[in-house]
Amino acid sequence: MTRLLRATGAALLVACATVASAQSKFPERPISMVVPFGPGGTTDIMARILADEFAKQLGGSVVVVNTAGAGGAIGMANVARAAPDGYTISMTTVGPLTIQPARRSNTGYDPSQFDYLCGTYDVPLLTMVAATSPHKTYAELVAWAKANPGKMNYGSSGVGTALHIAGIQQWKHHGVEALHVPYKSTGEMVGPLKGGEIVMFNETPPVATQHQLRALIAFADQRVAGFEAVPTAKELGIPVRGSVWGGLVAPKGLPADVRSKLEAACKAATATTTYADRANKANSPLVWRTGEEFRRFASDEFDRYRKVVAENGLQEK
Repeated sequence: MTRLLRATGAALLVACATVASAQSKFPERPISMVVPFGPGGTTDIMARILADEFAKQLGGSVVVVNTAGAGGAIGMANVARAAPDGYTISMTTVGPLTIQPARRSNTGYDPSQFDYLCGTYDVPLLTMVAATSPHKTYAELVAWAKANPGKMNYGSSGVGTALHIAGIQQWKHHGVEALHVPYKSTGEMVGPLKGGEIVMFNETPPVATQHQLRALIAFADQRVAGFEAVPTAKELGIPVRGSVWGGLVAPKGLPADVRSKLEAACKAATATTTYADRANKANSPLVWRTGEEFRRFASDEFDRYRKVVAENGLQEK
């Protein structure tokens, strides 16, 4: 019996040492960073800004994987179902992480089903039009919408997204009956905006910068860096506020060692001059949240959006 116990103990020690060794070598293959939208939107831009520095800090490689559909819910459901081994993570944001599970019961996940690694950005929404648009100011846009009933149509990256909700709230405030045109991603609605198929959409500073769009208002209390000439909703007396925030999450149940490495890599990557320069050029400077801070923040946002969804009848029928 003594020999059996010693043999069993030795085997357990070897097994533990093997697991520890495997974790200490993490990552041994490329990590997939899932973006639950198509290319070109804020989440995709911020993922690509982070990915290179994040990979350098980990000593591995990171591949950005765009998985669009259902307002981001398809991509997040895939992440929730993935093995919690650190090789699938997601740069996600307010819509797919908190709004979609607040408005539908069939997403297959909710915010509690992820491990939170870091929050990296939180930027106000801007109403933007094409650079060639005749609308030079927000007042001109609103006046045109009121004078042309039935012609105000606006895009978003999906039903129930933060972009959509801001549009509902702003046009309801102005008493304008507006038509919402949902797309799979921000990248897909830039062409229709420039081509005149839609009049405007709400998005964040990186999108306005990347696609050279004209911003007319910021749904914030303070003016946005890089868009200092754009008035805020507070200045114009408009009771609408909106931002797009995001960061890294992973399937729930990461090994402690792997989770620690991922969290540390995110913190180190965002602290680099390269990341800061790229984020600032995209008008989306770092807004840092630790994994635990990001988890608490997302949970609070989930509760808040459940109320917003109910008030605006956005539950999926």
